[in-house]
Amino acid sequence: MKLFAISEQRPAEKWKQRFSTSWPRYRDWYLSQGLEARPTLEEARIAIGRHMPELLPLYDRVCSLVSDTVAQRALSLYRTPPVISGCSVALAPGDEPVLVRNYDFSPNFFEGTVVHSRWLERQVIGTSEAWTGCLDGLNDAGLAVALTFGGRIVHAEEGFQTPLLLRYVLETCETTEQAIARLQRLPVQMANNVMVLDRNGHYAVVYLSPDRKAAVRTTPVTTNHQLSLEWPEGNAWSETAERLECLLRLRAGKSNLQEFIEAFHRKPLYRTAYDEGLGTLYTAVIRPASGTVEYLWPGQPQWKLSLDDFSEGAREVPGS
Repeated sequence: MKLFAISEQRPAEKWKQRFSTSWPRYRDWYLSQGLEARPTLEEARIAIGRHMPELLPLYDRVCSLVSDTVAQRALSLYRTPPVISGCSVALAPGDEPVLVRNYDFSPNFFEGTVVHSRWLERQVIGTSEAWTGCLDGLNDAGLAVALTFGGRIVHAEEGFQTPLLLRYVLETCETTEQAIARLQRLPVQMANNVMVLDRNGHYAVVYLSPDRKAAVRTTPVTTNHQLSLEWPEGNAWSETAERLECLLRLRAGKSNLQEFIEAFHRKPLYRTAYDEGLGTLYTAVIRPASGTVEYLWPGQPQWKLSLDDFSEGAREVPGS
């Protein structure tokens, strides 16, 4: 498969084309627990309006672009089935605030779209997830975010999937402090970690869970557990502790930025178990001060995308 980059101020024909391509791969997942487990369209609109009212016009807009009523409900990212992935995220060493992340998942359930947009007031570059959310990205205020799975099998009946929260933060926040406040008050369905970094170098990881209060730590790295290892089988499967130790060791060493980035293309950070949902689909280097994101793959030239000079295109994704 390919990772496509599109530029469209608000969702329209380009968004609709990417949705139409990927929705069939998501539909079975969305209905895996039965349609009765999913919210009605009215319930989804009420939830978005209550918790993220700024996004309600956007939700109505994307719903108007699709005719499938099941898809319209899925676009809310409210009360969905669970999702488990890998991922490693770290603040790079050096004076410039730079976020480096590997996204590890199955290529069969990867939307494969980078979207440059101005859905509300801010320019955003986001690696899209489920058409309305983001896996990672930045905005023109110099705020960057990236998520990882939180390493616990907990799934609430109510709440949103975290990618929608990241989209909300990028659309409405300017600083790490503002992003933390937003994330702490929003209901989530699963345990996920969100690293936040702003252009001034202020950073934090917010540990989100549906069954306990969000925790905030000023830590420069996060993998797939929260304050402790709480899922022995899954922790061993994902090698979350080994990857966290690797990142901390790299930051403590004397690696320059390029050497630090290159480590994301080696074990244990770079993973190839694509059939198990633990294959690295891309490395992203996010620079909030300059408004750029670089997508990287081993042995390939970097793909640099900029808020100021965004070029559409496509690149092959490993493991597909």
